[in-house]
Amino acid sequence: MYHHDLIQKKLIERHKDSRPIRVAVLGAGWFSSGLIEEMFRWPGMTPKIIFSRDPNKAVNILRSLGVNPGDIALISSSENLRNTSLANRFWVSSRFELLDELKSIDVVFDGTGDLLTGARAAIASINNGIHFVAISSELDSTVGCVLSQMAREKGVVYSNCDGDQPGVLARMIREVRAYGFEILVAGNCKGFMDVHKTPEDIKPWVGPGQNPRMITAFTDGSKQSMELAVTANAFGLLPDKRGMHGPRTTKGTLVEDFQKILSGLGAVDFTLGIDGVNQGGGVFVVGRRQGSRVQEDMKYLKKGKGPDYLFFRDQHLCYFEAPRSIAEAAILNTATIAPAGHFADVLACAKKDLQAGEKLDSLGGFTVYGLIEKASVVRSEKLLPLGLSEFAVMRKPVERDRPVAYSMVDFPEDNLVLKLRRQMEENFTKDVVYVS
Repeated sequence: MYHHDLIQKKLIERHKDSRPIRVAVLGAGWFSSGLIEEMFRWPGMTPKIIFSRDPNKAVNILRSLGVNPGDIALISSSENLRNTSLANRFWVSSRFELLDELKSIDVVFDGTGDLLTGARAAIASINNGIHFVAISSELDSTVGCVLSQMAREKGVVYSNCDGDQPGVLARMIREVRAYGFEILVAGNCKGFMDVHKTPEDIKPWVGPGQNPRMITAFTDGSKQSMELAVTANAFGLLPDKRGMHGPRTTKGTLVEDFQKILSGLGAVDFTLGIDGVNQGGGVFVVGRRQGSRVQEDMKYLKKGKGPDYLFFRDQHLCYFEAPRSIAEAAILNTATIAPAGHFADVLACAKKDLQAGEKLDSLGGFTVYGLIEKASVVRSEKLLPLGLSEFAVMRKPVERDRPVAYSMVDFPEDNLVLKLRRQMEENFTKDVVYVS
């Protein structure tokens, strides 16, 4: 039975037995609202509680899906949480700290993209024995290794989700490897990239309901670097050079172009220029397999002359695919994609000349952009991870396009993300093995 068929069978059984997977969803934005709607369509799972800074937004999402007001309970305190009847089908709260007290939830899904919120939610979930799934390459690339280790020690799942590039690539990589291919390169397709773009620059291209900073993070390549760091850390891959190659290519020439520029097997990278009709955010894997019969038959199957072959998916479908990761965690105790080690990291580079005393912002902002690099290099050169930039203030000036080092910044206030990152970096000095 196929993996997906098994999950569907188990979900249908849960639906018939009235014991759905109970999910706490963090956030009520574009991705989270779409995910909530999909959970109404999937059998055997329910968005039991929605956390949102604006609870009315969460209530409106549920109302738009046909939920009666009497079936929605607003939770504003610990006492309120304890005394609210389970007869209320859905709970809504703006009190994210109540995650510490949840006992009747199977999976927490973080759709906020906020590092601190995600880290707090992950720790609360893991400590309570609840699976944690997120659409957050920001969290995963910055502190995912240590969170994943904590989850394994508690016997729960920590996972990035299907529907985003890392999750989709994970399924492709596993399939290609299962067929006996080595990975030459795995990556994303981009139509345009300019590392210096700011939210002000991209205003004309921001659609209704879209977050300008997120669009900027796509445009300046920071988000892509984080996504491919997540992919690299899950499968032991590496960027071939700082920032990757990013050749302008086509499907027909992609394999040959990467053969010319890569120094060896096992890379993550991206392409420019593959933007065909009905293609939104394509992903690709190039697999290598030697052997005269393999090459003869793959040529007959229209996959090229070999020994390197292109496996391509035209799209990733975001929240439409995300429920599968929730089901895998709850039913199979399996992560769609989680760190196996710290192989790649994303360093912060100055988007402009930065001055002493200047506060840095996060990805998709005005001050820094991210470049993927081998984690060993980031550690040895003591470079600032992009995920920590929003907590930093410049100690000394740095010129545009120069990497920002830890020695160049101060952190005025400590927080959970900084503590987790320190713990992660200390683990490497102790030779901690994340996956045995």
